[in-house]
Amino acid sequence: MQDRKDDREILRRGGFDEVEMRRLARLREEYAEREQQQALAEHRRLEFVRWLVATGKLSDQIA
Repeated sequence: MQDRKDDREILRRGGFDEVEMRRLARLREEYAEREQQQALAEHRRLEFVRWLVATGKLSDQIA
């Protein structure tokens, strides 16, 4: 919590106003959310590939 206050103070000293700081905070949240969604999608792809290998539908042998 203190880190956020420190961040806001640094931005304020840098000339950012409240609206700009809220926009930056929202951008940070959206970026973190997007990263989480991409990680989840990657995990799902890997699980699917593992399933393909486990069921014999995919192997490292080239036909």
